[in-house]
Amino acid sequence: IMYHSVLKSRSGDYIVHPETLESDFKYIKEKGYTTVTITDLINYVYDDVPLPEKPIVITFDDGCYNNLGYAVPLLHKYNMKAVISIVGSYTDTYSASDETNLNYSYLRWKDINELITDGYIEFQNHTYNSHSMNNGRNGCKKTSSESAEHYSNFLSNDLNKLQEEFRNNCNGYQPNTFTYPFGAVSKESNSIVKNLGFKASLSCTSGINIITKDPNCLYLLKRNNRVPEISTEQFFMKLLH
Repeated sequence: IMYHSVLKSRSGDYIVHPETLESDFKYIKEKGYTTVTITDLINYVYDDVPLPEKPIVITFDDGCYNNLGYAVPLLHKYNMKAVISIVGSYTDTYSASDETNLNYSYLRWKDINELITDGYIEFQNHTYNSHSMNNGRNGCKKTSSESAEHYSNFLSNDLNKLQEEFRNNCNGYQPNTFTYPFGAVSKESNSIVKNLGFKASLSCTSGINIITKDPNCLYLLKRNNRVPEISTEQFFMKLLH
């Protein structure tokens, strides 16, 4: 499941109300699903570590500060785990300003460190500074005029910068998964992401994933965006039946 922002005060395609989020979590629990992380999937594929009978992955993109304000207490309440993919430049900006506004702030490095220690959140890489459509590029997608070498250098430098910031700011913590901004993927992207050492990647394509023992099944994992205008039952009925 793909969430982004959680707010009481505003609405939009990528914002859910805390009551909606809690309703979703209750549904997941009541239907017998167990939340797992991407690392759990990786360990199943590579090391044969068993998964629960009905695994489900909850993801939050961008690293909004309101995830800490609203989602984390609910994860504690229902004993569930989630994956947050941060944009490094956002985290740097709000680490410097130290602003903590639920409406617009992003997680600071000190928040991320606390949440890593807390154990309910797994953090992943959502680019350092390519979560934009204003720089002549759709997220981290290759442009039509760009050479393969230039694109490989661009994507590698961006992703490695955030990997390095995680290591430096989070006691060596290292994301193992790359989350594509806007789901914008180029045919060259997958091999670059693999070569950088990422064991998995997250897309924005809707659907259910079949996890096998083939490591390739972990790339471009499908997710289902939680739109706010339908009920919990309507949303999950579309996915799970």
